[in-house]
Amino acid sequence: MSETLSGLLEDRARTFPDQRIRFAEEGRELSLAELLEEGRETARALAGIGVRSGDLVAFVLPNGSGFLRVMLGAQYLGAVPVPLALPFGGVDEYLEHVAGVVADGGVRHVVVDLSAARVRERLAAALPGVSVVDLGSLAAGEGALPAHTRDGNGIAFIQYTSGSTSAPKGVVLTDANIVAGLRAITTPAAVGPGDRWGLWLPLFHDMGIFSLLAALSVGADVVLWQPRTFVRKPLDWLARFAEAGCTLCSAPNFFFDMLVAARRALRDERLAPDAGPDLSRWRLTFNGAEPVNAGTVEDFCAEFAAAGFRREAMYPVYGMAEATLAVTFPPLGREPVVYGADRRQLVEHGRAVPATDPAETRTLVGVGRPVPGVRVRIAADGAPAPEGTVGEIEISGPPVTHGYYRRETGEERTADGWFRTGDLGFLADGELYIVGRVKDMVIVGGVNYHAEDVEAVVRDHPGIYRKRCVAVLGPDETMAVVAETSLEGDAERAALVEELEAHVRARTGLPAVRVHLVAPRCLPQTSSGKFQRRKVRSSLPA
Repeated sequence: MSETLSGLLEDRARTFPDQRIRFAEEGRELSLAELLEEGRETARALAGIGVRSGDLVAFVLPNGSGFLRVMLGAQYLGAVPVPLALPFGGVDEYLEHVAGVVADGGVRHVVVDLSAARVRERLAAALPGVSVVDLGSLAAGEGALPAHTRDGNGIAFIQYTSGSTSAPKGVVLTDANIVAGLRAITTPAAVGPGDRWGLWLPLFHDMGIFSLLAALSVGADVVLWQPRTFVRKPLDWLARFAEAGCTLCSAPNFFFDMLVAARRALRDERLAPDAGPDLSRWRLTFNGAEPVNAGTVEDFCAEFAAAGFRREAMYPVYGMAEATLAVTFPPLGREPVVYGADRRQLVEHGRAVPATDPAETRTLVGVGRPVPGVRVRIAADGAPAPEGTVGEIEISGPPVTHGYYRRETGEERTADGWFRTGDLGFLADGELYIVGRVKDMVIVGGVNYHAEDVEAVVRDHPGIYRKRCVAVLGPDETMAVVAETSLEGDAERAALVEELEAHVRARTGLPAVRVHLVAPRCLPQTSSGKFQRRKVRSSLPA
């Protein structure tokens, strides 16, 4: 019988009785043992409303103790926790997303927070036949926990993908997957009882929940914030992070962009920012969940060096929900590495060759080597490819999912059982570099172009709002770029379009490109913040 997540956490609660989880906005601090007891109480309450072993329990809950109570409660019952995204986009769009997930999983119970009364009412109306339960009603379960027979090889967790390039699918993870995945995170990063993981990422996202569970699995403390606490005032959050003595953080690339932009905004207001909070205790910051930008890495390291941030603390990583998060990590103590690849060789020949012309260079950030238990290979033309060849990244190993819930094994698996990630990359001296997504490859005039290549040219232009842009195949079979800008004057916008189109043609060799400008915050995003390329393309004028 394989080890279960609840069994692992029970053992850690006994081994590390002084471990603490602080819920910043709640003003609560619990030991792991206290949190597990709340999980058992919630399990009794879930049983009281009819949840049984094997049932899927979905929940729409913010970061906090309630999220963990329900997740652990389902675990203790032998039920399957299914975290759902908090409301995003338009109300109708969100309800459609939730209804699709609930129907796909055959969910009968959805738990929501009392503070989201309107959401509960709308969800109840949109989910006929589904019990929509207030979290507050699950606080006082009593009696013995019902026995269940799930071992480490049964379904323990379902993480629905965000749907940036396809309809959301339920990634099935067993206890064995999760336990192996947590060890794959903590071992190479040397996470342990001396660490304190500061976390603001939403727990319904795989990087959020598995970062937290990784900390709990090795006795590290956790300080948990709501995402809005960071997003509204990035520098204030950073000060709280430092004051709390946090040593670890995990975040997407935009996190670093926002902090740099906030610091530079002070200078634009003619305020001279001091060195800021002391960041010398910040041991590692896992930079993942979206493409890692070389310019962002350099800007952040330079901007916060005076505050004590060390370059070797920047930790670019690669992972996904299908691998229980971690796939490749860099070695500890190493500064970020980059590869200046010849852009045309990458695109036209699928080869990683060092560039000699700065104008034809695409700078890629290394994301390390496979974590313990995970194997990585590059496949091109249906066969494993040698180093320096661009191909699809394939993975295998104990942390990797066996498939998607209620779906037959399809194209995501190779004939010999490897999982196809849908990401393109190459290996150089054993280091993995990510080139883009297979589905984001755009063919113009019979030539392949990477959407990320075009976005990298556009995003750093000062006229682009917070580097937000998306490149897709346009309806006229040309490359289309939809970019946000705060410019309002017709002449300014026309000049920006002309400049960007010329810049993209010169840097990528594209024969034709069309730039479309939209207002800030208009680009559609998934619950995890990724741009929805299908919707962007469907919104383009014919």
